[in-house]
Formats: sequence, structure tokens, C-alpha cells
Amino acid sequence: MKRWRRFIQGAPLFLPLVAVVGAIGGGGGWAISAVAFLLAAAGRAWRVGLCALLCAMAAGLHTRMRDERADAFRALAETEELVQLRGTVERELQRGCVLNTGWNGVRVVLRGRVPFRTGDLVRVRATWREPSPASLPGVFDASAWMQGQGIAASVDFVEGRKLGKPLSLRTLQSWGLYVRERLARRLMPPGTESDSSRQVLCALVLGDKGSAEFETMEGFRNGGCLHAFAVSGLHVGLVSGILWCLLRMLRVRPVVIWPLLLVCVGSYVLMTGCAVPALRAYLMLAVLLAGYMLQRRVNLLNTWSFAALLILMVEPSQLYNAGFLLSFGVYAALCIGLRLCLADSPWSGPDSYIPPSLRTLWEIRWSRAELAVRGAVIVSLSAWLFSVPITLCFFHTANSSSFLTNIAITPVLPVVMLFGLLSICLAGVPLLGEATAWLAQKSAAILLAVVAWFGDLPYAYLPASPPASEHSLLVQGTGFGNSFTMLGNHGLLINCGNMTTAEIKTLPALFHSGFTPAVLLVTSSRASDGGGAAVLKRMWPEIEVLQAGMLPPEGRCFETQAGRFLIYPGAAGTAPVVIWENPTGRVLYLGDAPYSALAGIAGLPVSRVILGAHPRQPIGVGDVVASEYILLPRARSDEPCLRVSEHGYLLLRLSEQK
Repeated sequence: MKRWRRFIQGAPLFLPLVAVVGAIGGGGGWAISAVAFLLAAAGRAWRVGLCALLCAMAAGLHTRMRDERADAFRALAETEELVQLRGTVERELQRGCVLNTGWNGVRVVLRGRVPFRTGDLVRVRATWREPSPASLPGVFDASAWMQGQGIAASVDFVEGRKLGKPLSLRTLQSWGLYVRERLARRLMPPGTESDSSRQVLCALVLGDKGSAEFETMEGFRNGGCLHAFAVSGLHVGLVSGILWCLLRMLRVRPVVIWPLLLVCVGSYVLMTGCAVPALRAYLMLAVLLAGYMLQRRVNLLNTWSFAALLILMVEPSQLYNAGFLLSFGVYAALCIGLRLCLADSPWSGPDSYIPPSLRTLWEIRWSRAELAVRGAVIVSLSAWLFSVPITLCFFHTANSSSFLTNIAITPVLPVVMLFGLLSICLAGVPLLGEATAWLAQKSAAILLAVVAWFGDLPYAYLPASPPASEHSLLVQGTGFGNSFTMLGNHGLLINCGNMTTAEIKTLPALFHSGFTPAVLLVTSSRASDGGGAAVLKRMWPEIEVLQAGMLPPEGRCFETQAGRFLIYPGAAGTAPVVIWENPTGRVLYLGDAPYSALAGIAGLPVSRVILGAHPRQPIGVGDVVASEYILLPRARSDEPCLRVSEHGYLLLRLSEQK
């Protein structure tokens, strides 16, 4: 019991944090809050127990009021033709923004071409948008993202006007983002936007990943270190460490460095967008520096609890945010791993019982190197083991190489950050600015090469779902009346969209549902619609691409693991017809083919038919005898169709019994 009391006294904010987590969860989560209070009472820490009780009540009340306001807004938006909103723009999105309607209001996403910037006070009119869940597990889930951000609903922007830009935290953030844009031009001058090393510098040093191309981010994602592209505790720690070393090299006293670090690192966090992981690191750094300045002992667990408690009390929805969980969880795992490393005996080298004063110079250097390697392995392994369940839950993926990648890039990241910061500060200095810029680009290129090597390892980046069976069928809508169809695993993929569609919809859908295409058939004659083939070839280099307009008159026949495929070209300007034969039956893909395409396959028994909608000669459900019909998501027809999801996707196994 005495040990428990000492624990509570050393970290008095830990139990209030546990109580707040239970209160935010609601329902059975209140039992966790009660347990936290009882644990404080068991240690006779009544003030800690009272603090836990009050914090839990405040967080629970805040969560309930937020949910009630969100429900009321959704009920109003569903019934009203136009919704009028007045609030402050919190964050800019790729197509829209996040609008906060005030302390007693709600947060909504405005979709569309929004002419506002962060910090603007606006009045807008919008229409209700029905929320759509993720089409497949692992694909971006807008509703889950909105829950983690505390957003009540998504609406479509109709019209609005700017009322002003009052002085607030969001205004300061907008100024910080403006400064970041100006500094990013020093790292990426006009005309160098396609340079991948400069993209890495902008993302790693300034947190500006908007200019990073898909290939660059894909390499870091496959390597398991995409966290380098999001400003987090890693960036805050590197910036503060570099500033500390530079100021100490200039012989600045620590009592002067501490307040300078608070101001400089705080400005950096504000400039990079005030992301939750960065706020966590800055709050902990502020407590640590305050302890040094006041000459007080700082408990890391209590500091960690303070940062989490402050963020959750202000915004309880962050408990459902993957960034919040990964930031706080991985930091805790790092601390645990570091403690295990220091408690573990050396793996090699001189015996730990030999005093350092009796060791030779070689033994001292070897023991230091062994401790560094042991620490990197244990700490990285601890962080990886903790992050795996979260990435499986939120992103439906697992990365087997991230453990090794993070160890390999550990000595490279500080170098990239150092030369990146120096190149920004010395951009206008002759020779010296050019030298630091060259070193920054070369170090970023080395980082890219290391990440790419680990990302290319077999089974580096894996979906949580098992591979689809060879006789599975996937029909997926891609928006704007388009879709693609996957016939069998290691089979035929019909259409993939343009480059953007393939990157954000086709490739993720195939990856997360466990499909590997062997052949791609592009039915559209527009060059932009075939642009996604290059995206698929990066993922699956062995894929064969067929253009419908270049098929021979007699058609094309080939076999894969999924079965036998026969492609019959249509008349000029019409879609081809595909017949897929496999042990479970015969599937007829008509797509947007005209009614005349049935002449060549009349009387052919089929088990399934995939229909589209030809503009002049549509094929109806009754025109083909089959046991099951699948209507493409882009089709518009009043005739019945079976097993078509309302969300525009369908995943079937041909062996299923109806």
C-alpha cells in the first residue's frame, strides 16, 4: 500500500486521466471512472480522488452536451432545405473546410469550393449531405474521421461571405500557415515541385505534405514510417534538440535557452498547424522546461497524463482519433522500452559488473555502441508492438518492416532535419546557403533510398483481410457515375479510372479486399481514363494492360489462376463483352455494351450477368437468362437487381449459396 501511495503522489494526474477516459466512453465506461476513484481512496489520496471525480463529471457533461447539439443539428439539417451557419474556419481541407460555429455550437465540414482561409469568420448557407460509410474495411472512412475530429455532420457549400478575421488562436494559426508557405518556397523553389527529396524536406521539416506526390508518400507508407510526414512528437523533439545543441555551441546559458525553447518550439507548433501529436509533445516539453526553471522534479508519467488530460478536457472526441492514440500510446511504449533497455544486461561486450574505470578505451566504446544498438532495437520494438493493434483497427493494415525501417532511419532523421532548418535560415547567404541546401537534399535522398529499400521487402505492407479467393467478384463505384469490376483474384480488372481515381479509390479497394489483378482491360477511349494503369503497375509490375480499341476482331482469350476469360470486342465506339469461365460457373460481363452485343452469345448459359446501361440500346434484366444479376453502380434502371449495395460496392464469392 505504501508503494501504491508513492505512485499516486508521484503521478497524481494519472487517475484523473483514467476517470476522464471512462467518462468519455460513457455507458459501462463509468465503471472505469469509479474504479479510478476507489483506487485513489485505497491509497488515501482524497484530493486525487476528488480531482478524478470532478474531471470525470466535467468530461461526461461536455461529451453529452456535444452529442445533443450534434443530434439537434443533424435533425434540423435533414428537414431544412438550406442550413444557415455562422462560425470560424478551423482548418482547410482539399475540397472544403472545417467550420466551428462557436462554444455552444457544433463543428461541421463544408464540402465544395470554399473561398475561405483558416481563421476567417464567415456566414454560409449549405445543404445536408448524407454521410456515407467506408466502402470496404481499410478504405478511408469519412464518418470515423469525423467522429475522431468531433464533427457533427458534413454539408455541401452553397454560398457564403466572409465577415472578418478576428484575433484568435485560429487567426494566429493562419498566420503561422502563411509563414510556413513562405518558408516552404526556400526548400522548394518554383519549378522544383517534382523533386521527391524536396518534397520530403517540406514534409519533414515544416509538416507541409500537400506538395508530396503519391509515389513519395507511398514509399514511406510501404516502409512503415509515414509518421515522418505528419508533424508529431518526433518533429518537436528534433527541433528542440537541434536548437538546444546550437545554442549551447554558441555558449548560451541554460537559463536563457529554456524560455527561448518555449517560444521557438511553440511558434513551430503553431506554424505547422497545431496537430494533436505536436501539441502533446509541446505540452510535455513546456512542463519539463518549467520544472527546470522552477527547480522542481518532473515525473514523466504525470507530465504525460497532464498533456492527455488537458487535450481530452478541451476536446473529448480526440479519444477516438488515431493520431491521439498513436501519439500518447507510442510515447508510453517508448518510455517502457527505454526502461527495459536500461534494466537489461548487455548482449555483448564487457561484463556489466566490471566498473567503467577498469575498462579499456576499446571496451568503453564497445559498451556505448552496444547500448545504443540495444536501445534502438528494444525501443523500436516496443513502439511497433503497441502501434500494430491501432493500425489494424483504424487503417486495416499491418507493416512488418516498420520495426526495421525506424531503426535504420533513426540516425538519418536528425541530419535531414538539421540541414533542412539550416537551409531555411541560410537561404540568402552566398555559398553557405547553397551548401546547406545541397546537403539537405542529399540527406533527404538518402532517407528516401533507405525507406524505399525496406518498403520493397516482401510482405512489407499487408492488409488486415486475407487474400480473396480465386473465384471472388468485386464491383466498386468510383464516383461521378463510374465504376470498376474485378473478376476473380489474379484475374481480370475491367477499368480503373484516371490516375487520381486509381490512387484514392481503385488501388485501396483492391488492396484492402485482397485482390491482385493479372490483366487490366480499359474500355474507355479517353486517354485520361487509362491513366490509372501506371498507378496499378507500380503496385503490380507484372500486370498486363489491354486497350479495348486495340483488341483483334476475333477477340482475345487467355487463362489465369482465376479461370478462362474471353473478350469479344464491340462495334466501333461500343464496350466489349467479357465471359469468365471458372469451376463455379460462367459470368457474363456486358457493362455498357449495346443490345446488339447479345447476338453473338445468344443461348449461352450463364450463372451471373453484370449489367451497365447503354444510352441508346440498353440491355434489360429479362434479356438474358441467368440465376443472378449485378447492376453496375453507375447504371440507372427501374428493373430489379440482386445483392447490390446501396453504398455502391459489392463483394461476392461465387461459391456462396443464395
